[in-house]
Amino acid sequence: MSWRYKLYNIEPEQVVTIDPINDNFQPYVEELGGALNAHNFNDEAFSRAQFKDSVGHILHLSQANDVATGLTGYDNPSGAKWVTIRGSESWQSFPDTGLALTFTARASKVYLCASFNIHCGTNKAYKLDGDGKRAPAYKQLGYGYLVALRFDGTVLNETIVGSGDAGVDSFQANDFTISDSSNADFEEPQGGGGTAAARLPLTVDVVLDIVPGRHTVEVVVMNIKGSMRTIEGLNTYIGQRELVALEMVR
Repeated sequence: MSWRYKLYNIEPEQVVTIDPINDNFQPYVEELGGALNAHNFNDEAFSRAQFKDSVGHILHLSQANDVATGLTGYDNPSGAKWVTIRGSESWQSFPDTGLALTFTARASKVYLCASFNIHCGTNKAYKLDGDGKRAPAYKQLGYGYLVALRFDGTVLNETIVGSGDAGVDSFQANDFTISDSSNADFEEPQGGGGTAAARLPLTVDVVLDIVPGRHTVEVVVMNIKGSMRTIEGLNTYIGQRELVALEMVR
């Protein structure tokens, strides 16, 4: 049993009013009425086996297994179970495991979380240093990505990683377009509102109030100006990935 203390001391020769007395009784009334917490139970009173899996949360998981890591997927992306990101300026969604999830919810609140890795190539070239020797030069080949979650067909603005509006961003090379992406060779990082790197780990999440029923959550990616590409070719890829919808029942 937890410790509960009265709020007010009723002293001799004090004018007694009803409010302090009611306030003193309130903690005990709450206990008798079922407002219990961890202090009311012995730590060995219950075991996990006594509860259903859905007692507090219901987990829906879409996870890609046996996905290749490192650089091995560039030689055979489909064999590595990598997912292709096209050179397109619009939001792209993917039906693949770990990037889309349909579930039937009974709760009114859900936590959505996607974790994945984008592969943009080795992005490694060589140039001569001051002594005339070959030195590695790592290049950012484009303006980056916008990534987000889309729920029941609507992109959730609060989940967007990046500026959220590539149309108003200030770019270092505004004349760069999809049509010349195969010929662009940037020596300097490009300015833009997206997130970019040769190997890019990302997590996007949100808590939503929803209605019970069937819902679909997707990972969406925007390849800004179609500019993100590998030195080896135009496509970049999503490697390891998982997507979680956690219903918070209580």
